[in-house]
Amino acid sequence: MKKKKIIIYDFDGTLTPYALPKFEILEKCGLKGGTYNPKFLEQANEISRKEGIDLYTAIYKVYFSTIKKNGFKLIDENFCLGASSVNYNIGVVSFLQRLNSNGVKNYILSSGIKVFLSKTKIAPLFTNIYATTFTYNQYNEANGIKFLMSDKNKVQAIKEICKINAISENDCSNIIYIGDGFTDYYAMEYVKNNGGITIFVYQDCNDKDVLTMQEKGVVSFSTLADFSIDSELNSFISKLCNIKTNHR
Repeated sequence: MKKKKIIIYDFDGTLTPYALPKFEILEKCGLKGGTYNPKFLEQANEISRKEGIDLYTAIYKVYFSTIKKNGFKLIDENFCLGASSVNYNIGVVSFLQRLNSNGVKNYILSSGIKVFLSKTKIAPLFTNIYATTFTYNQYNEANGIKFLMSDKNKVQAIKEICKINAISENDCSNIIYIGDGFTDYYAMEYVKNNGGITIFVYQDCNDKDVLTMQEKGVVSFSTLADFSIDSELNSFISKLCNIKTNHR
């Protein structure tokens, strides 16, 4: 009997229509668009350059300082604002439900905040969520990063998923990885080089990351980020997972 497939997803841009989490708490701080606000991104890029740190770490430094500067506490309650109202790509919820009912295990790998992702409405549809976590003081206020889910750390998370599922870490033949950008490069490279399937999803077929990733040879299949039952993506996944799709 064949083992059921394991599907690993990036979150923002893959399951959602935007590449970065917006974080409602930043909106409350006056940053319209949250992480998409030009001021936020400018600060993060400047800190990254000046301090010689990666952009993810810089983003969270600006995230923390913005919240504190505007008089809000660095607590989970504030970090999770907006989690219940995240917008998803078409068909995501029913797609995940269908996979779960057919014994497929789903995992999230994201540079986003784990406590936020754990409060989303789709969180119960995943076996586990691997994402960024914080350290806290005695008052339950965040004071630093405990674990940062960077591009390269995604590979370590994939190895852990293999271990938990009693699979050799260099055997990804049972794994499908779905991502939407260059930040998924190392994860896709690892999965594909070890026998797995990698899927690049996009909002726009002219997205420059699509061509870049295809040229680097780490993409098995690319398609629109449409998870609906009649979509190309659902058809491809259903065949890989040996799931019969009942169309209307």
